[in-house]
Amino acid sequence: MRRILIPLALCFCLAAPAQAAVSQTPKGVAPKDAPRLEDVLAYIDLFGYREMMELSVDRQLAAIVDFIRTQREEVPPRSLEIIQQELRKELAGATERSLHDMAAVFQRHLTQADVDFLIGVGRDPRMRKVVKLQPKLAVELEKVGEGLADDVYRRAAPRIEERLKLLEGGEAI
Repeated sequence: MRRILIPLALCFCLAAPAQAAVSQTPKGVAPKDAPRLEDVLAYIDLFGYREMMELSVDRQLAAIVDFIRTQREEVPPRSLEIIQQELRKELAGATERSLHDMAAVFQRHLTQADVDFLIGVGRDPRMRKVVKLQPKLAVELEKVGEGLADDVYRRAAPRIEERLKLLEGGEAI
């Protein structure tokens, strides 16, 4: 659950300004109105999408190594370190490629005017503060999400248990 909540919280918090611009933009942007790649990449950097993506991918890579650790106990810890190091080496180059893919998505949905506006917002000191706080906020928001999940499970558990007992008894539920 934790591995899902951080990227979700980051996406929601950082994508809100883009959503505001998209809601004022027609469904597809005509090629003549499409924003310049260098401006979209500036927007991506200002709003922390690079860091958000790297954080998300780094967590996924760590999950892969943890999975290997639990499924293959014979793999020595040093081997797991090497696997993680090699995966992280690939992350930088892969991130650059993905940022261009991300930019293409924004270019399809935002106009140059949208991106110009977002760059202005992104350069505002208050927004810089929010973007800089995102990793810390994500950790705190993750705890809120975990509390919600625990609460939902705690409330639903007795009903789940009762329905499963009925099912085991052959009754239709």
